Amino acid sequence: MKKLLIVMLCAFVGTEASAQKEISAKTVFEKIDKGQSVDYQDVTIVGDLDLTELSNKKRIKNKGNYEEFKSYVEVPISFKNCTFKGDFIAYKNLEEEKNRKLGNGSINWSIGDGTTYTTDFEKNVIFENCTFAGKTEFKYSDFAEKVSFGGAKFAQSANFKYADFKQEVIFAKCDFGEYANFKYTTFKQDTDFFDVRFKDYADFKYTNFGDRVTFKSTAFSNHADFKYAEFRDEANFDNTKFKASVDFKYSNGKKYMN
Repeated sequence: MKKLLIVMLCAFVGTEASAQKEISAKTVFEKIDKGQSVDYQDVTIVGDLDLTELSNKKRIKNKGNYEEFKSYVEVPISFKNCTFKGDFIAYKNLEEEKNRKLGNGSINWSIGDGTTYTTDFEKNVIFENCTFAGKTEFKYSDFAEKVSFGGAKFAQSANFKYADFKQEVIFAKCDFGEYANFKYTTFKQDTDFFDVRFKDYADFKYTNFGDRVTFKSTAFSNHADFKYAEFRDEANFDNTKFKASVDFKYSNGKKYMN
């Protein structure tokens, strides 16, 4: 009887431990919205995490039918060895969303004309060794402090177009499964793309690297576009593998390649 109770107790503890490894995106959103720092490790986040709808959202542009709203993540956020099952949304455009839904055969007439929602991050941002199963949308996001996506896996498209990284940023050992969009992105300080795997189109067109950047030992399986890219300090491409085409036309600055 004692052995049976011990087995049942262990099974209960195991079930509780398993349940604790999964949290809802709503729980994460509410913590950030209340101004509480976020620090998760070895958990799965279920559902879409939409940070464009924080309660501090402000209208920053209003021209005719075009509006833009900005939300602000005012606390440090840290995710290590976590899995995001849904989309991570720090940018959305309702006109794009309408067109997407229409294309899929779903009609939604209630959404507006071109309204854009973006999110800025005012403290440190960490997504180390995380897996993003859905889309990641960081278009137009400003990152005020250090950022690390080191070891992250992006199963779907990763959109960092027009993002502004003001401090050091790490993408070392990342795996981009689909389109990686860094077009017009600004990296003001050291940037680390060491040993990254770009399996689809890697878009660095018009990207501005304000300090040193490394792509050492990185592999581009599809087209790598650095057209018009600005390398203001040295760029390290030692042992970089371009398995398809690469375009450095009109790019400026020092590029070291082996």
